[in-house]
Amino acid sequence: MAYSTQLSSVCRRKCFILLIYVIVALIFLSGYVYYTHLSKNYPLNQMQIISPVKGQRNLEVLERNTVKQIIQRVILNVSTSTQTSDPKTYLNINLYEYIINEPDKCKDQNPFLIFLISTIAKEVKQRQVIRNTWANEANGAKDGLTIMHLFMLGFENQADSKLILSESQKYHDIIQKDFKEAYNNLTFKTLMGMEWISTYCPQSKYVMKTDSDMFVNTEYLLEMLQPNLPSKQDFFTGAVAKDPVPHRWKESKWYVPYSVYPESHYPDFCSGTGYLLSGDLAPKILRSSYKIKYLHLEDVYVAICLKKEGIKITDPPTNNLFNVERVPFSPCGYYNLITSHSMPPSLILQYWQNMQEHKGQCSRNGLTF
Repeated sequence: MAYSTQLSSVCRRKCFILLIYVIVALIFLSGYVYYTHLSKNYPLNQMQIISPVKGQRNLEVLERNTVKQIIQRVILNVSTSTQTSDPKTYLNINLYEYIINEPDKCKDQNPFLIFLISTIAKEVKQRQVIRNTWANEANGAKDGLTIMHLFMLGFENQADSKLILSESQKYHDIIQKDFKEAYNNLTFKTLMGMEWISTYCPQSKYVMKTDSDMFVNTEYLLEMLQPNLPSKQDFFTGAVAKDPVPHRWKESKWYVPYSVYPESHYPDFCSGTGYLLSGDLAPKILRSSYKIKYLHLEDVYVAICLKKEGIKITDPPTNNLFNVERVPFSPCGYYNLITSHSMPPSLILQYWQNMQEHKGQCSRNGLTF
């Protein structure tokens, strides 16, 4: 009887140990299956995570992904793929790391105007022409005003990243985060700019978000802002779209389904080709973005943020200032506008030089904001 009891006890002990082994094996097997599922549905080349730049910028920022980072992105439902218009998605731009940053650009300075310029890696000529024309700091220096510019990029591939890094080291006017470069991710760029202003240059008086295919008459813009007067607060203006209706047909570039935006109208918004805001609005837009469902139409998205903050868009004094199409050129015509759209770099340079040569023959229309 004692022997039988002892044998039963040994069997129970062995069975218990075997059960432990089985449980551990099942845990490892489940982990392998889950990892395989993640790898299939969220491949590394679509979920590129790049470590932030701290101190000197170098190619070591292009580190490999980790499963932990991928899982974090999946849980937060903030994907770097172009399919970011999920109605359940909320974008937190802080979750994306800087590949290239200029944290000291505003150090010991109080910029009157900062241009945030959306661009992509291959637009090298556009950036160079812009540096030499409307974004040149000399445009404000004659009036004692500090103007700055930053080109905003997402991540395309490692080869382009190396070229952008080299350009950044030369000019120090590029910021880039590790979200995927895509048309549907333009909102990422704008929020990156708002985050940068809020974090590194909250003292800036005015900010203009614009694109790399734009002509901007910086001199007239500065005059209209009346730098001798106190800077405006809660100020936002540009080419205003009134009572805009969402595009509901799938063939449209601006298609937005009811599941993403169920309302019949967007709030009034300013075209993303070029809008102007007072510096105090950058942190307010950023703050509201954490509470608003993602929309890939960045100008509409910003308008929704403004509405949530109770900010009303200011109509420009005339509809001829901010233009969403290319305006036929004449020196005095361009002398009295602020933006013209769809401009290749050759025309930006040509029109800028022509306007400079003839501006003594032109008179201002006397408008102010």
